[in-house]
Amino acid sequence: MVIIILSFLLLTRAFAQKNTGDFCIMKGGNPGICTELSQCTIIDQQLQNGTLAVARCGWAGFLPIICCPLSSQDISTETLRERSGAKPKVTMHSMFSTSTPLVVPGATKLGLLAMQMCTLYTKSVYTLVIPPILAGDRKPVNTSLCLSKSQKLIVGGTKAEPKEFPHMVAVGYNTGSGIDWGCGGTLVSESFVLTAAHCTFSSNSGFAEWIRVGDLNLRQTTDDAKPQDRKIIKRIHHPSYQASSHYHDIALLKTDIPVNFDSWVRPACLPTARSLEYTGKAIATGWGKVDWNDEEGSNTLLKVTLPVMPPGTCNQTFNGNTINSKLVYGIVDDWQICAGEEGKDTCQGDSGGPLVIPDAANDCMYNVIGVTSVGRLCGTIIPGVYTRVYYYLSWLEEEIWG
Repeated sequence: MVIIILSFLLLTRAFAQKNTGDFCIMKGGNPGICTELSQCTIIDQQLQNGTLAVARCGWAGFLPIICCPLSSQDISTETLRERSGAKPKVTMHSMFSTSTPLVVPGATKLGLLAMQMCTLYTKSVYTLVIPPILAGDRKPVNTSLCLSKSQKLIVGGTKAEPKEFPHMVAVGYNTGSGIDWGCGGTLVSESFVLTAAHCTFSSNSGFAEWIRVGDLNLRQTTDDAKPQDRKIIKRIHHPSYQASSHYHDIALLKTDIPVNFDSWVRPACLPTARSLEYTGKAIATGWGKVDWNDEEGSNTLLKVTLPVMPPGTCNQTFNGNTINSKLVYGIVDDWQICAGEEGKDTCQGDSGGPLVIPDAANDCMYNVIGVTSVGRLCGTIIPGVYTRVYYYLSWLEEEIWG
């Protein structure tokens, strides 16, 4: 062990100190928790085998603290906030903790990792602010970075407010004249975007090549938005997806470099229990077409509250419709969600975008319950069809954090 520590010391360069229990990023871009080396079995073994490609957090006395992958630990939400009795250092990713672990009724081990990651991402909502010199008590205060506390679901489409949907992603395709932001997506981690499988490739422009987070108006550069563009290096379809149908229309896009969390950029949470999904209404967002006559789509992010429709009612609306040719089994309730009403459904350019509900436990977070799959008939009585995210939770956890 002494030799391992000495090797670790020789390889350590100057970096920002993190403490045990802090959020960290592994060398490959996956999330982890700062952990004493002796407590992280998988990394300790790699060091003994001569594999030293580890991300370092700091030191606990003479003992190294390294970034330990979540999948190698039996971590509870309590140990995510505080490990070995150490108080987390205040950072953008470790600003806020509660005395009670987040408990989601109906959540199983299947969704435990997603729930833990949601708890971690919630910390990025807060920053530490030191009061002005003239203030009597200058102790740092946790301050929310989000737009506001949970707002009532809006009725009718309208422009989104700055920072209101920090998980919103634009998916882009290379063209001869630049980037065409033709689909939407949802940020679900530092390096992964959730979208529709059919959005990974465009018959006009080829493969999806770019993602953009932190933007409100895709063309304006004089506003206060802080967009971050990333290159897509991997497109992962769900293994059951086939282009000939609208079923299992879900995919992940991996970025070359993790995005930076700030007041404009923050992931949405994955639903850890199906009971979280149904509230009667949900919010769809996107830069898609406002109506059939709008060829370019909206430059400004739009939002709309949609009623969730029972599958039986939804199936009746598709009878005799041309879309039904790709829905040979009708709307499958386990796989899909129907939402929308006349004049308030999503349109072509919103493909891949999120259907979300506010997170009941965290004012500034959302749960992404659906991915826009068949949001094709703008402003008609035909509702939008969304891929139900909860059904694919096991696959998503494995691909994102496995």
